[in-house]
Amino acid sequence: MKLTIITVAASALCVATVGAQTENTSVSDNPHLRKRMEPAKPAATKLSDKDKKFIQLAANAGVGAVADGKQAQEQGQSAEVKKIGAHMAADHSKANSELQALAKKKGLGMDLSGGKARAFPKASFDQQFLFNLQADHEADIKTFQQEANSGDDADVKAWAAKTLPTLKAHLAMIKDARKKK
Repeated sequence: MKLTIITVAASALCVATVGAQTENTSVSDNPHLRKRMEPAKPAATKLSDKDKKFIQLAANAGVGAVADGKQAQEQGQSAEVKKIGAHMAADHSKANSELQALAKKKGLGMDLSGGKARAFPKASFDQQFLFNLQADHEADIKTFQQEANSGDDADVKAWAAKTLPTLKAHLAMIKDARKKK
């Protein structure tokens, strides 16, 4: 009988202890479990100086192209230049947004103060705008091609390669417009 009482008491004690332990092991109450249950934060990818330089250069060029495009929409003398300006503003705005998201993902801040609209003379606005736009796009295509071929970060390389066809289409549009002038 004593043995039965001791066994029942021991069993009750075990159940009470297990129940108490179970109650205190919820994730919200236990900082050790809470830490283990939190999803791991992805570490920011370390970019090479070459990739950082490309991103900053592309960002400033893109901001400048948007500003020049908006200026062409307002001050362009011909409908064609206004149309090209609209393409520049829209396409480069989209590319800029993609690049900003990529830079943020990589933990890189960008200084966009270098991309500003240029002052083109009113009398020859269309010719100067197209001339500068052609030179910019020729230089940008070389830079983007180099990054797409030999960049260090796979995501940055992929973005450069993805953006190249748009830059080449812009260059063809600009050259066509310059032939007509």
